[in-house]
Amino acid sequence: MPEDFLASLGLHLQDLVAGFAGGIVNAFVFKKSNAWGIVGSIIVGGFAANYLGAPLSKFLGTSPGTSDFIVGLAGMAICQGIVESASSWKMFKEFKKD
Repeated sequence: MPEDFLASLGLHLQDLVAGFAGGIVNAFVFKKSNAWGIVGSIIVGGFAANYLGAPLSKFLGTSPGTSDFIVGLAGMAICQGIVESASSWKMFKEFKKD
């Protein structure tokens, strides 16, 4: 039943858990010392894995759990890269003109 609710929100429990695990490992590897850095790493890892894990799995040919963990581990860097590159997207350049 809880999985049905999560699915209705576009969330997949297995992807979230693997991403959260990657975020936890990220917090340890990069020795995050403040609570917000640790929590942020875990949350971003989980949500990034939920939405980006499946495409990465297809691209790399790995299992979904492996891809979700990798995305969770690198979630902060992946999201930062997407946000930084968005300024060069044609759609956003046209939107800025208004």
